[in-house]
Amino acid sequence: MSDTPNTPPDIEGAIGLLGSPDPQLRQFVAYLLGQAGDPRAIEPLIDALQDEHVGVRGAAANALGNIGDSAAVPYLLPLLRNANPQLVVWAAFALTRLGRDSFDVLETMMQAEDVDVRRSTILAFQQLGDQRAIPLLLTVTRDDSKRFSADSTLGEAAVRALQHLGYNVGNLPPSMT
Repeated sequence: MSDTPNTPPDIEGAIGLLGSPDPQLRQFVAYLLGQAGDPRAIEPLIDALQDEHVGVRGAAANALGNIGDSAAVPYLLPLLRNANPQLVVWAAFALTRLGRDSFDVLETMMQAEDVDVRRSTILAFQQLGDQRAIPLLLTVTRDDSKRFSADSTLGEAAVRALQHLGYNVGNLPPSMT
């Protein structure tokens, strides 16, 4: 194990892994490239928007939003019309991060029946830090839906997002039930 904490990430090596036959590895690498924020990853991530696996496409969209280069906008816009609502959420997130406000798309996605889609939308609101999300998040603070049994509820995720947005959760409205 190396004792050099400031070793730069191997961006070229990671980009090469986007060609792996393992979709989970491709998805994770796309995520990591977004965290690294290196502009060398922009074109390979744009290419990954065409990946056969929706998780890879979503991670690539998210990564492009994190890197912040508006050159990705024309490649992300068509994803707003994708049949997969999860991918739509991440495209809207990325576009909003890139200055193409797609908040209305995220607002619509909060009404989705799919718990995963609503959960991703809550996370997108949290990451965007957009105060416009507060009224939407308040509507789900008591939603006890979960993606899987060991997961936190949508309501708990919404409360965390509200805290992240600076909302005083001690002032949550009373339950409507």
